[in-house]
Amino acid sequence: MKRIPPRLEAVWSKYFSKLSPITFIGIPMLLGSLYFGVIAKDRYVSESQVMVRRSSDPEGASSISGLSSIISGGNSPAREDVTLVLAYIQSLDMLQKLDARLQLRQAFKRQGLDFFSALPADANQEDFLIFFNKRIEVSIDDKTGFLKIRTQGFTPEFAEKFNQTILAESEHYINEISYKIAREQVNFIAQEVALARKNLDHAKEAVLAYQNKHGLLDPIASAEAAGKVIAEMEARESLSQAELRNLKSYLNDNTPQVIAARNALDALQAQINAETTKLTAPGRDKLNRSAADFMEIKADVEFKADLYKLALSSVEKARIETARKLKNLIVIYSPHRPEEAEYPGRIKTLITMLVVISMLYAVLKLVLAIIKDHRE
Repeated sequence: MKRIPPRLEAVWSKYFSKLSPITFIGIPMLLGSLYFGVIAKDRYVSESQVMVRRSSDPEGASSISGLSSIISGGNSPAREDVTLVLAYIQSLDMLQKLDARLQLRQAFKRQGLDFFSALPADANQEDFLIFFNKRIEVSIDDKTGFLKIRTQGFTPEFAEKFNQTILAESEHYINEISYKIAREQVNFIAQEVALARKNLDHAKEAVLAYQNKHGLLDPIASAEAAGKVIAEMEARESLSQAELRNLKSYLNDNTPQVIAARNALDALQAQINAETTKLTAPGRDKLNRSAADFMEIKADVEFKADLYKLALSSVEKARIETARKLKNLIVIYSPHRPEEAEYPGRIKTLITMLVVISMLYAVLKLVLAIIKDHRE
């Protein structure tokens, strides 16, 4: 077996061969007892529990959604909202707001000789955030989706106020998000309504301009009226032709009755031709063309009027939908003022130290025994 190097063996023999429980265990435990018993400052903990609830959520929806998210392996909307609040609480934005309201640097400055639990006076922003997140505990209950917030302070009053301020800032944050989304949706719908109204007004102005230009209130109605007049004259033409043929059956063509009937028929036919030319002859100013153009303009007005009505109905729908999506921070139980300090947990910490040091002492004694065995 390979021999241990002489220098290493000499070091082990000189410094550790005479180790005793009093030296190895007693001195650290004495120092630990001195720190935790005399130097370490008490830290009190205040606890609260909250949930985020939407206005549209039914009673008990949060706990159901929390359980369903575990089963499905996904994130429910309620859990996503709670996670959002958790991330905000641990963020630099929250720290800056709390520092402005509570003067956290002053509250967590060193008191007495306790350097370990205090914030260094020269701590930068990043170190301050790390220290801040060590003085708060934020966790989500996987079964219910509730958010538990625990805050520490050197006094019971500060621990309680610390927690209350976090709740207030979290509520303001979740409300601001909800109302910001609501404002954006309502503003968007309002802009759409204004645009639809503007387009409708332009379409109406186009109708008025067309009517004024052509001197017609309704070219479609005028064309329909002209068509009826022509149909009536054509019917009269048929009667006049029948009457003329009847007269020719027993009178000469030169008789006054036949001449008068023929002249009346010719006048009627001329009038029919004139009315037909006015209605259907080629040209932009004819009634049929005016009616077609006016029909297109009128259809555009009706279409934009329907869009405007739809936009108005969307405003009410958006208002209802926005109200359904509003979120509220519901406090399950409020922060309390602690009566006993939870940290630094003197007895528990000292027992842990004793166990760890004893185990380390046993390991070192085993190593020394192995070295001695090799040397012999």
